[in-house]
Order: sequence, then C-alpha cells, then structure tokens
Amino acid sequence: MKKIILLLFVPLSIFSQATDNEIFWNSNFHFESNSINRNIISNLSDDNTITNQMIDNWLNSSTSEYNIIHSEILNGLDYKFFVKKMHFGLSISDNNILNTKFTDDLIKLAFKGNYFYQDQQLDFGGSNFRASRFQQYKFIFGKKFNNYIISSGISYLSGNHHLSYIINEGTLFTAPYGSHLDILYNMNAFVTDTSDFTLFANNGNGFAFDFSAEFKIQKSNILFSISDLGFINWNKSSVILDADSTFNFSGILIDDIFNFNDSILENTFITDLPNTKNNTFKSYIPATVNLTVNSTSKYKYFKNYSFGIIAKWYPYMDDTPLSFLKINQGFKQSNFKNLYFINSIIKTKYCDLIPKLSHGGYSKDTNLGLALAKGKKNKLILGTYNLLDLINNNDANSLSIYINLTKHF
Repeated sequence: MKKIILLLFVPLSIFSQATDNEIFWNSNFHFESNSINRNIISNLSDDNTITNQMIDNWLNSSTSEYNIIHSEILNGLDYKFFVKKMHFGLSISDNNILNTKFTDDLIKLAFKGNYFYQDQQLDFGGSNFRASRFQQYKFIFGKKFNNYIISSGISYLSGNHHLSYIINEGTLFTAPYGSHLDILYNMNAFVTDTSDFTLFANNGNGFAFDFSAEFKIQKSNILFSISDLGFINWNKSSVILDADSTFNFSGILIDDIFNFNDSILENTFITDLPNTKNNTFKSYIPATVNLTVNSTSKYKYFKNYSFGIIAKWYPYMDDTPLSFLKINQGFKQSNFKNLYFINSIIKTKYCDLIPKLSHGGYSKDTNLGLALAKGKKNKLILGTYNLLDLINNNDANSLSIYINLTKHF
C-alpha cells in the first residue's frame, strides 16, 4: 500500500514548476429511491406501529415493477496542478456504495409474512442487494489542444468489504390454511472475509479507468466522459454461495409426542443445501457514462444551461466474457435507466438556484429537481431530483437528496 501511495505522488517532484495548483476536500452524499414511503419512515422513526393498511397503501401507490434504493457516501482529498497546456491530478477517496432492487412481493413477505397471501404465489425473483466499501487512489493526466481537452485517469482500488445477493428466481406458494408451502429459488451470494470486519481491512485489490473529451463548438462546450470503469478482485477467504432448488414443506406428522427427536426434523427438511465455498471472486464498481452540452442563451433565467444523457454500467457479477453481451449486461443490471436531463443556473443575491428537469435514472418517471448552491471557492450544494414528491403528502414514494461540499485549501 505504501508503495502505491508513493508512486502516485512521484509527479509532484517531477512537475515542481507547476504554473497553478489547487488542493480541495470533496464530500458527497447521495440517496435516491423510487419506493420510500414517507408515512412508513415517519412511523419507524417515531417507534409507532406500522399497520397493514399503511403497507397496502404503499404498495398500491407504487408505479414501478421493482423498488430501487441507491446510496453513495464519498469523502476525498484532491490535488490538481497545471503545467503549460497539461494538467495533472491526484486524489484519495473513501467510497461506500449501496444498491438494491426488490419486488413488491418481497415487501409483503418482509412486513406481513405469508399468512395474508394464502393460495397465492409471491414472486421475489430479480431482486438483488449489493454493498461495497473501498478506497480509491487516482492519478489523472490531461492535455489542452486548440479547441478540445483530452483527459485520462487510472485508479488503484483497495477493497475493504463487499456483500451481494442476486436472486435470479424466487417464488413462495402458500396453500389454503398453510397446509403446505412450495418454495423455488435460484440465487448467488458473495461475501468478503467474514473473519475480518475492521474498517479499512484489505480484502481485495482492483483498478479503474477514466476518460473524458471536451470540445468547444461556437458558444457550446460538449463533454463526453467515462468514469470509474473498474473492478475489485477479492481474496481467497471470501465466501461464495450458489443455490438452485425446490423445497416443499407439508408439515410434520408425529405418531408419539413422547418419542419426538431431532431425527424427525432432519428427515422432514431434506432438500438440496446451498453450495458454499471459500474462493476469490470479482465485483465491479459503478461506472458512469456522461454526454453533456453546456451553452448560454440571451434569456435572463436561462443564461447558462446544460442538457445531456447519463448512463450507468454495473454488472451483478463476473459471469460472462468481455463482449457486446457483457456491455449490455452491465447497463441492464445497474438498476439505472438512461437519464435524460436539462438544467439551468439562476443566480440570486443569497445563493444559486439550479432547477433540473429529468427523465429516467433510478426512477422511470419524469421528475423536477432543484438544488441550492452557496459559495464559489468553498461551495455547498443541497439538492433533490424529486422536488414535487418532497413537498407532496406522505403517500409520495420517490425520494432523493444529495449533498456536495467542496473545501479549498
């Protein structure tokens, strides 16, 4: 680890005659969901009872096939310096990522159990849960030409922990009066070393790549970028589980209550056990593909505006070779729909207002967002992608908030 950090700071001595440089701290918090019911959250925080009617209202108001929750917490230190038409950057960051998708039936099972769904089949296939923590050490190099700028970056990733559950198929059928249960499941799970849960444990190593190109055409700047395209290989102490089985439970027949022992249970619950082993595995980090056009206009409240498209690439696991199928798989499994957006900057006396109209992302809906930005050199941004849901009543499901703090030294 010390060698990696030393290697990243070698350019500091090589380019000691930099014409300009800057050091800043960057903190980002991002939470977004299309399935958070504010009434449920309010009752959980107040230790009040969550009634079946509340849960039914929540599920009935859902307009998406899947419920999605995505959260990121990033804290990092960045150093940039410029030499003639070239620029260099070094950054160290701590990254925490949570990404999950689940069906309404899984919510029913979690909150209400299967008693209320007799003679029904609950489907929780397609659900997944992923959580990762890692540190990222990045070196960036770029050069300015006549009317465009090209930049590239490479990162070393020090993996701390990873947990993922991928349910490819999953159903539960409860017969009337609970006379028997039928369970079908096909799932994969990956967990890093369970014996080492220290905060900065080194349970894996990986790399990531960045690329960006910025062009100036008349009064517009066009930016295309691919960031954090990378992976982590976790060590051999990791746990890998895969299960593909059908389970039927029809109750236990006891002839003699005074002759009840564990062997009766063992013979009753005979089923295919999950295959568990310790081995290395590869996981990916969320990559972002961005195409943005920045321009100006003569309108007072629309002087500076941007529009574009954002996509995410984040495969569940490394189960296919590199191909067009693999590329499509990564976009599909990111739980993120292509986000089309347009936003503007409105300057006021106290802060900048940044309204944003978007379609897609972690929600399929068209959303109106708003952010408040305060400061120039040291800046604080507080925003949401779902302004109408934020000010709506407790039945609103979509919820998002992001906070960005930049502190220059």
